[in-house]
Amino acid sequence: MVQTFGALDSMRTMLGVLREVSLDEIRGQAETPPRLLIVATTADEARRLGLAVTGPEGQFATIFRGVDEPIDSVGQVDAAIVWDPKRTGAGSRAAEALRFESPPVPIVRFEGSGPEDRDAIDRLRADIMKRNAERAPAFGRALPAFRAAAAKQVIDETSAANAQFALVSNIPAILPVIGNIAAAGADFIVLTKNQVMMLYKLAAVFGRDLRDQRTILQDVLPVVGAGLLWRTVAREAATLLPFAAGTIPKLAIAYVGTAAVGRAAELYYREGLKPTRSQMDQFARQAAELVRQLDLPGVRRVLRRNGKVSDGTEDPAFTVIREDDQISGLNDDSRE
Repeated sequence: MVQTFGALDSMRTMLGVLREVSLDEIRGQAETPPRLLIVATTADEARRLGLAVTGPEGQFATIFRGVDEPIDSVGQVDAAIVWDPKRTGAGSRAAEALRFESPPVPIVRFEGSGPEDRDAIDRLRADIMKRNAERAPAFGRALPAFRAAAAKQVIDETSAANAQFALVSNIPAILPVIGNIAAAGADFIVLTKNQVMMLYKLAAVFGRDLRDQRTILQDVLPVVGAGLLWRTVAREAATLLPFAAGTIPKLAIAYVGTAAVGRAAELYYREGLKPTRSQMDQFARQAAELVRQLDLPGVRRVLRRNGKVSDGTEDPAFTVIREDDQISGLNDDSRE
């Protein structure tokens, strides 16, 4: 019964937020197929690399050029990939040819030994997504080979944005572990709006019909469950992030809650499965371990103040997760 009420509460909250959020721009971006320019030693080498990067779905939306071929007048592209192991200056020529494009076109070097270098291909996709984050839903939607990198970019970007917002906003520095988190005010509505947009972008990445926004959220809300309730996130963050004196940095709650919800939605869209409690534990644990690595203004200062001493050694109070920790998942309603 408690679980049912928790789901209904989440549904009401998210549908209420949906009425205030315009997702048309995200849909427009996601439904505009990406275009790539690939410059390699020869056009054939560029085509071989392109097939490895985009899969067969991208071959007709990719422009291939050899290092000695002209690369101006290619039209708008989302990124230019340069494979120039002999350092002939192809990257500089690509940058020169594309210098007047708006928005600016990122030039991304492929540093692998060849198209068969799968690790280098994965790093290349991730680099393209980081440098062209706004287009991540479009890449994932049109090119299945990009889906993992696109989903990760969407989740990481939204989690970091929520952490940054929580850090600079007027959300109370110490949040109640029990009680009504909505009392924190309108700031949490902003965090929830960002989650709504994240879920919609993930639906775009995995090819869902984007015109029925309400149905998308109704489908995914039972999957992410009570992770959308900031009260639950705060309660669980107390266990996941035992900072000094029991305080819970608001940025950690925002980051861990958003990342865990995103990973749950990704699992559902990718495999059609609702995450188990163990999987939700893992998602939250992984997010908690990443909090200290956030490269955001003020984050490292807050973390030092809450358990990291000046010489770089760890304060025991800051240990995020121990091997023998017994924690509860973000979607565990048994203690509500």
